[in-house]
Amino acid sequence: MARKAEEIYREALALSDEERGKLLRLLAARESGGYASPEIEQAWLEEIKRREREFEEGKVTSIPYEEVMGELRERYCK
Repeated sequence: MARKAEEIYREALALSDEERGKLLRLLAARESGGYASPEIEQAWLEEIKRREREFEEGKVTSIPYEEVMGELRERYCK
């Protein structure tokens, strides 16, 4: 059964200011069809390319998905 918007709204009000701001940004990005502005989208594309270059050049290594998810579950699913 889907939760109603009012229920989600009440839960959102209980979030910290930081988390509520994050939620608002995520919702705004979704409604606008992507990033908040073309400048932000361009900045992210440049960041993605930079990180890909660093990975390919061996400057950074990746972390296995299972390890990352395990750490996230441990931190946030208590």
